Amino acid sequence: MRHAHHRFVVRAGMAMAAVVLAAFPAAAETPQEQANEKVVLAFFDALNAGDAAGTTGRDIPIIAEKYLDPSYTQHSEQFKNLPGPGTDRDKLIRMFQSMPPRPAGAGPAAMGPQKRIAVMAQGDLVMILFERDMVDSAGATHPKYIFNMFRVKKGKLTEHWEVADGMGPPPGAGGPQPGAGRP
Repeated sequence: MRHAHHRFVVRAGMAMAAVVLAAFPAAAETPQEQANEKVVLAFFDALNAGDAAGTTGRDIPIIAEKYLDPSYTQHSEQFKNLPGPGTDRDKLIRMFQSMPPRPAGAGPAAMGPQKRIAVMAQGDLVMILFERDMVDSAGATHPKYIFNMFRVKKGKLTEHWEVADGMGPPPGAGGPQPGAGRP
């Protein structure tokens, strides 16, 4: 029952995020909000470039240094149990380093490129909604929706929240696997 409730909450959260991002016309953003959006988009561009080149594991310390504040806090539930010492930023770096290079379309848990659906900023918060096609073990492709929200201060990402429709850390990422520990 708890697993079904969690799935409902995730789906309801995703639906709410889509409605909020799509239904309300964007107010004119301040120059600071526009700058904050650029930081978040540049962070994702750097991660996507690493994914495309198969170099994310090698590049993540440089990406983290450029975009993540040393006090970066990861609020996503899936990161609470990542092993090892250090800050959330350290754990995020180790997670990316432990993931094997995974070009789009390769392997049973392959991921297609992210498609940005919407992005908006309010104050120091930037929200972004992605769609990504995921290939299951049977080879079927299913769209997944990923809602991210970041707090940006002084040009660095300081906090991150994420709701993903049915996604956990990729296999080999060192965190709990999808469905692990759930009744």
